[in-house]
Amino acid sequence: MKKRVRLLLPVVLAIVLLLSACSGGEGGNSGSKASNDGGNKQESASPQETDKGKDPVKIRVAYYADETARETFNKIIENFMKEYDYIEVEDTGTDWTSHYTNLKVDLAAGQGPTVFLLDGPYIPQYASENAIVDLTDYLKEISMNDYYGFEEIRNPQGQYFAVPQGIQVNALYYNKDMFDAAQVEYPTSDWTTEDVYQAAQKLTNKEKKQYGIGLGNHFRYGWYTMIRQFGGDLLDKGRKISTFASDPKVKEAVEYMKKFWDEGLTPSFIEMEGELTLDPGSWFPRGYAAMFYDNFSRRLANDKEGINYDVALMPKGHNGGVNYSAFVANSWVLNDKASDKEKEAGWLFMKYFLGEEPQRLNGSLGEALTANKAIAKEILSGHTGNPEHVLAFLDNLEHAGDVGDSPVWEEWLGAVSTVFDEYFAGTITIDELLTKGDKAAQAVLDKQ
Repeated sequence: MKKRVRLLLPVVLAIVLLLSACSGGEGGNSGSKASNDGGNKQESASPQETDKGKDPVKIRVAYYADETARETFNKIIENFMKEYDYIEVEDTGTDWTSHYTNLKVDLAAGQGPTVFLLDGPYIPQYASENAIVDLTDYLKEISMNDYYGFEEIRNPQGQYFAVPQGIQVNALYYNKDMFDAAQVEYPTSDWTTEDVYQAAQKLTNKEKKQYGIGLGNHFRYGWYTMIRQFGGDLLDKGRKISTFASDPKVKEAVEYMKKFWDEGLTPSFIEMEGELTLDPGSWFPRGYAAMFYDNFSRRLANDKEGINYDVALMPKGHNGGVNYSAFVANSWVLNDKASDKEKEAGWLFMKYFLGEEPQRLNGSLGEALTANKAIAKEILSGHTGNPEHVLAFLDNLEHAGDVGDSPVWEEWLGAVSTVFDEYFAGTITIDELLTKGDKAAQAVLDKQ
């Protein structure tokens, strides 16, 4: 019984931690419109000219954010109402857990907010339940090429159900002091996963409780990132068929990852139950791991702990793999049950949020990359301190991919993580992992 509890604990944490670092947000623009036809921008009349005589409408905007971020959201919403004075916005900002709890209750009662925030992997689920509006036609009003994130959140059918609000993308974090002490050269853009393995061997120092890398049984910090780096995937492109057993790159990637566990280059489950804790996201800022794959927001924890660190391009799989970087976009969506007037006003808010001034305001929080490419580059180019190579996050966006997003994503993640628990704990073989994982994944995917 104790072994079962030990194996399941990381699964619970994997799902909760997914998204614990995925808060943040960016802003909007109402001064001009752009057509997707060639991306040629066309000036439009100001809201004051076009909105005269409009009937008043009230909408509710719901999101999750900490206290500081809520103040910024409040400012953006106030500015929006000044530009569209016939629209009244009820501002509902809460913490992450309360946001999703309230959302499920309100939507079930038909009283959900007009516009609300979703973590990227949840978008397919809400779309499949007809809870949110297909924004594909709406987005013809803007030039999506001017923004990050749209291509990553487009579904396999080519539809868009969301507008990126704050973007998280992985980079390779490394502790410069640990590299210097071990006389290991810093990662470069040419690094492969084999370079990571060789560096981890040199950087691991058990006497100092130092591990070469913190992989963890986690989709973003560990196994899914690794599989995608090797050029494989656990799902087909349509996100309906498991490729757990049929894609040879899956076996290659997880066997590579298991070496880190077997050789003590990353913490074991037993070590996690002690001082390290089950939260792999805490290992790097607390000085236990010399390297870590993590997203943009991890900088905040590193800075708080005073870690001397930098970031680099995600390494390429050493056997013909790619520089895959896990991508999650916190995104605005539009309630399908709202009235036509509310949808129109809600869309105006979402479009406004994409513009320069709101993006600049929210980007100043440093919690996520802004969707607006020009503003994102402007903010990062003015960055000082660690990480020195902060622009690597923008480079990693060129190699970004989702994290297995599907209408049953959360359930699929839980089922697969349980099998990885057994494999990394050494209780099943690689062939048993592939067989059990494939069966578990497909059983969930069949529920779509």
